[in-house]
Amino acid sequence: MKNLLLVIVAVALALFIQNFVLHKETQNTAKTETAYERVMRTGTLRCAYALYPPFFDKDPNTGKLSGVSYDIMTAFEQVSGLKIEWGPEIDWGDIAATLQSGKADAFCTNTFATPQRGRVLAFSTPLSFSTIEAYARDGDTRFDNDRERINQPDIRIAVNMGDMSEEVARRLFPKAQLVYKGATGGEAELFLNVISQKADLTLSGPSNLTSFNASNPANVLRKIEFSRPLMTFSASLAVEIHEIELLNLINASSNNLIDSGTIDQILRNDLGKDYDAAYFPPPSRLR
Repeated sequence: MKNLLLVIVAVALALFIQNFVLHKETQNTAKTETAYERVMRTGTLRCAYALYPPFFDKDPNTGKLSGVSYDIMTAFEQVSGLKIEWGPEIDWGDIAATLQSGKADAFCTNTFATPQRGRVLAFSTPLSFSTIEAYARDGDTRFDNDRERINQPDIRIAVNMGDMSEEVARRLFPKAQLVYKGATGGEAELFLNVISQKADLTLSGPSNLTSFNASNPANVLRKIEFSRPLMTFSASLAVEIHEIELLNLINASSNNLIDSGTIDQILRNDLGKDYDAAYFPPPSRLR
């Protein structure tokens, strides 16, 4: 009787251990839903965004969204059959972390496809092209047509951590000092750091300078003159680097909008004099 009881206990213990191991294995191998699967299940693409007029803007009083990227995604919504859900609003240095955390499926403000971002992000077909320039205080001509003067230890460049400005500064001006803006200061803080003489210059897109100077007529900045732009980038939608299925889904509609001329028309309507000057349309395969 005693031996039988021991056998029963041993069998029960073995079954318990087996079930426990199987449960843990099931937990460990449970498949996490991808962004693509979530989009297909819900019919909604959750779009994080950053403010970057004229590509993306928000009325501070009404919260109304507008701009090139907003209009592109409105057209994307129509052709793809997906609903666009906007949010969260983030800083440019937080794109990768936001997508990796699953707080959004895609970053939908046209963003520069830089080599460093390419380590953690996958980019759609380019929706526009743009230049990056250097900007200094009005009257400061030290750097005109002399890029090497910027690449010196006594020069301070205002940059945004993890963003295009930092990447370009490190690549083109590795000897210069980098002055980082606050995490939530917005692009205008780059220019304010130059105005306040915390930095000698900053790196940004043309629309940022136009917007800043319009809001600060007593403290304007000027574009440093060179024979050509510091750098040119393609601007795209971005997803987490492993989300290739979602990228294919996005590209199917993006290519259609390019080839139909829809994106070119949006750029013409929204960019004004900057169209085909500071910002360039993507080439259509049908034109």
